[in-house]
Amino acid sequence: MLRYASRMLLLTSLLIQVTVQAQQLKTRQERGYFNITTPAEIQLMRSIDSAMLNDGNARFRAGFEFHTINGYFVNPQFSVGLGVGIQYSNYKYFPATGAPEQPAPAKSARISTLPLFADFRYYPRNSINGAMFLVNAGYAPALSISVAEHKPFLNGGAFMKLGAAYKFYLSHFISFVPSLNFKAQRYGDHTVAGGIVGFGFMF
Repeated sequence: MLRYASRMLLLTSLLIQVTVQAQQLKTRQERGYFNITTPAEIQLMRSIDSAMLNDGNARFRAGFEFHTINGYFVNPQFSVGLGVGIQYSNYKYFPATGAPEQPAPAKSARISTLPLFADFRYYPRNSINGAMFLVNAGYAPALSISVAEHKPFLNGGAFMKLGAAYKFYLSHFISFVPSLNFKAQRYGDHTVAGGIVGFGFMF
């Protein structure tokens, strides 16, 4: 009888320990400093208006961005951070011919910028897997442009991004963070906007 009671006591103790550990795992959330690096962000941006150039106009197409964010958890549901990245955008420009009835064929060009931004995130649930909502606001100065004559017309500008992401726990040190976002950005006096799909990792 004593042996049976000791076995039951041991089993009960193990069950309590497993339950406590499961609860800790369920409610675990990163604290303090963190990093989110997004090596692949596909930007399906489109021009809202035509950018006027010295020899015609331009319209933006899809682009690509890499960025990293260093942040801090103010509490388990809110974080702030600063980000920096490299953005590559494509656009087509239509040189003026002086004859509207005979438009010139479109030509392709590229521009790269340096996004510098503040990152704000809200986490509805304190869990290792869960959704987050984000706001990015910043400025992206132009680094280079394939057609030098266009730089005065397509220089840097402010941008804002609104999005939602989901954190998939991979290990104690890393989580996978895909995201869907909407972004509006200025290139000089020109505005582009569109959707973004991001694939990042949280450390």
